[in-house]
Amino acid sequence: MSIALHTDAASGEPLRSFARSLGQIVLQRNVATGALLFAGVLCASPRLAGALVIGAIVGKVITLITEDADSPALRDDLYAFNGALAALAAFTFIRDASQATAVAILAAMFATLLASPLTRILSLRGLPMFSSPAIIVTWCWMPLLADRGEVGALGPVPAGAAALTKAAFGGLAPIVFASGAVAGAFIAAGLFAARPARGAWALGGSAAGAALHALCGTSDAVVLSGACGFNAALAALATASLGARHAFIAIALAVAIERVADCLGVAALTAPFVLASWTVIAVARRVEKISKGESHVVHPHVRAQDR
Repeated sequence: MSIALHTDAASGEPLRSFARSLGQIVLQRNVATGALLFAGVLCASPRLAGALVIGAIVGKVITLITEDADSPALRDDLYAFNGALAALAAFTFIRDASQATAVAILAAMFATLLASPLTRILSLRGLPMFSSPAIIVTWCWMPLLADRGEVGALGPVPAGAAALTKAAFGGLAPIVFASGAVAGAFIAAGLFAARPARGAWALGGSAAGAALHALCGTSDAVVLSGACGFNAALAALATASLGARHAFIAIALAVAIERVADCLGVAALTAPFVLASWTVIAVARRVEKISKGESHVVHPHVRAQDR
């Protein structure tokens, strides 16, 4: 796979584009990021890896049908990641494989179709699209089709520096609906490959999110399982370019929104990251008069990490 990703042959470029589009899930247009993210999902669950491929392919097909060849979605490899996330959600919340596949295809299709109008609307305010299309589509079908099996209690977890480090890595895995420090480590490696600062911000955001949840009363077992870091990690990635102060505000706001959603019994998905990042970006643009020269870009870092 690595040979195909680094060749200029005609057969290699589609694979490179596919990898870059997967990298957009963690806000990086980077071949290595996407390849390592896919490897992490595959290690965590071959079922989820299949969903990732289904959603990305559906996203590409729909984009080719509906968008011009020089559209930002195709030019910047933004065609697949919302479809992939929508498909991952379907395979996560629906046990039956055939039903999950059908929902994944339809969800990926509608998430991709929704991306274009949302991009136009949000760009008027200089806001990125992020994963909002996938969130909206998933919220539409979840009340009707999601399985409601009971979640087993988490067992005791060891404390200490090793457990905290494992939780920070594990906090990245739920970005792709996976779990475990191994999957998170692959995602972190992909971010470090794009730019070391990105990996540092993601891990720091994950750790900070877990710490804030712990301060708010979340049990040690849940915090150390890695379930509390993914929205904070994404918020850090989305706002780090604005400065550390904005990133820390976004992390805290994402955790606060998560806590509210949890109290209300709402499946927040990555909505806390999206809402927190939109708020911080909007305030930063207004208060600090940040240049609007990149307001048309629908995903941060899309230019900086072109590999």
